[in-house]
Amino acid sequence: MVVLMGVVLVVLFAMGFSQPVWWLIGGVVLYAFLRYGNGIRHVSGPGGYEEYRMRREQRDKWDRRYRRQHRGQRITPDRPVDR
Repeated sequence: MVVLMGVVLVVLFAMGFSQPVWWLIGGVVLYAFLRYGNGIRHVSGPGGYEEYRMRREQRDKWDRRYRRQHRGQRITPDRPVDR
């Protein structure tokens, strides 16, 4: 995937010498790939403990919300939540 993106970016920037709008398109593609890319954590986001802490906080928030919504209800396989 990284090689394919590299080739696409080289082609877009090479085409930019004839029409500069291709440089803009190449820049947008490069930004999108680095921001939302295919698992490149060291470039696009936090890693290691920071990422773990963010996942843990999100899971704790979901757990608190779930407990708050279903307080007092007994949830068993024979009595699902939506009844």
